[in-house]
Amino acid sequence: MSELAYPSGLPSGQGYVRLRELRDCLQPREVLRWRDLAVDGLAFHSAEVRAGNLFFAIRGSKNDGIGYAQQAVARGAVAIVAEEPIPGTVPVLVVENARIALADAARYYYRDPSRALSVVGITGTNGKTTTAHLIRACLQADRRQVGLLGTIAYEFGGRRIPAANTTPDPVRIHGYLREMADRFASACVMEVSSHSLDQDRVRGVSFATAVFTNLTQDHLDYHHTMAAYRQAKARLFAGLRPGSTAVLNRDDAASVAMADELATGVRTLWYGQSPDADIRAENVRPGPDGTRFTMVMPNGRVEMFLRLVGRHNVENALAAAAAALSLGASELTVASALEDARAVPGRLELVEAPIGRGGRVRAFVDYAHTPDALDKVCRTLAELGEGRLHVVFGCGGDRDRGKRAPMAAAVAKYAQFAYVTSDNPRSEDPEAILDDMEPGFAGTGCERVRIVDRAEAIRRAVTAAQPGDTLLVAGKGHETYQVFKDSVVPFDDRLEAARALAAKEAGWLHR
Repeated sequence: MSELAYPSGLPSGQGYVRLRELRDCLQPREVLRWRDLAVDGLAFHSAEVRAGNLFFAIRGSKNDGIGYAQQAVARGAVAIVAEEPIPGTVPVLVVENARIALADAARYYYRDPSRALSVVGITGTNGKTTTAHLIRACLQADRRQVGLLGTIAYEFGGRRIPAANTTPDPVRIHGYLREMADRFASACVMEVSSHSLDQDRVRGVSFATAVFTNLTQDHLDYHHTMAAYRQAKARLFAGLRPGSTAVLNRDDAASVAMADELATGVRTLWYGQSPDADIRAENVRPGPDGTRFTMVMPNGRVEMFLRLVGRHNVENALAAAAAALSLGASELTVASALEDARAVPGRLELVEAPIGRGGRVRAFVDYAHTPDALDKVCRTLAELGEGRLHVVFGCGGDRDRGKRAPMAAAVAKYAQFAYVTSDNPRSEDPEAILDDMEPGFAGTGCERVRIVDRAEAIRRAVTAAQPGDTLLVAGKGHETYQVFKDSVVPFDDRLEAARALAAKEAGWLHR
């Protein structure tokens, strides 16, 4: 089965829906060439259309779906939903907002599947993926079948689909939720990006619990201001219904904006290190192989050893504990599941090989690609490492230029050596991106090297590292590709770091 063949990730198998049902659901302002037809599936990419589909002509930032309507009809679309009249031979439902219409139609077509599950939504700048995996681990320890929709993959029903977006489109969301419900899953954990909230991708999803991690600078190429970015995140909480739960970070000031959006009857659970938090951490003791702390919950406290490195992962664990408790998991089950949890791929993932007889270089790969995330991970490694800190990192092209110098400053605060390189340059000149990063190093003692070729930058860092040093390769984490202007090429930081470490151990790398 391919994703291209089935836009929702599912075979049709849902039973036909009549076009009149979707017309009544969408309440179009105008209907052209009306006739009632059987609709078998929904699509909004013309290349994914199958015979019997209803096609949604959605305006994008670069392309207008209306321009693909005739292609969709040629591929078998039986009707079109658009924001303006379209000439042709098939029925057209003219609506005010095609994105909203797509979400409403997907919810109807897949029979409102989120009502059959306990759906947990996680939003915030950093920590969403780790928190999502920890919540799933807690619920699975409570003997529940749990689906996962996140940055790395969409996992449910024995299937694992590599994720194209942190939060998929409405057709996939409702389609995946329907398959989870039909396969007797009781819960789904979903990462919810600010883009998806702004674009109404999660419209119609009934969240039992919504989690907020934190808010720091990111995605201002899209949202333009931090206020708009914060407001996009807050939409998740504004949509919570009475009886649901908001899990909020007591240590992040932006949580107030999330709390202000809550309707009457929505329960609030606060987590963090603040004494006012409902689920909190005390006496946090970071170590090179994990973190010890006391977790305080409503009914007691427990001494914990979290096998995840860094104070920020304690924060993620607290958020996960609060979410699992909100769905009825026991405190003992939650504590046990968190102690058993392992690192998420690409999140402070250790890639270790011995170098020389005097010790080892500890090499980590992490997804950190914002100033705050880099600050946290670099601080963590600087505190735990005995030697020098080497950091390989870059900034993505066609993304928020304003965070480039702050990212460099975050690295320069803790690292002795920075290897400034390409991330996903996309359509931008990699050298120009590196130029934007330079001001962040001003006045610091961090020694930096500019190497556009990311693989070469990793090799240079490994070559320079000495026994006892720590190496961080940041920005891409779990990703297995690199995006350039005209191509996408295979690239895995973990693989490149492992190769370089092995080559140095074998004596093939020299200064």
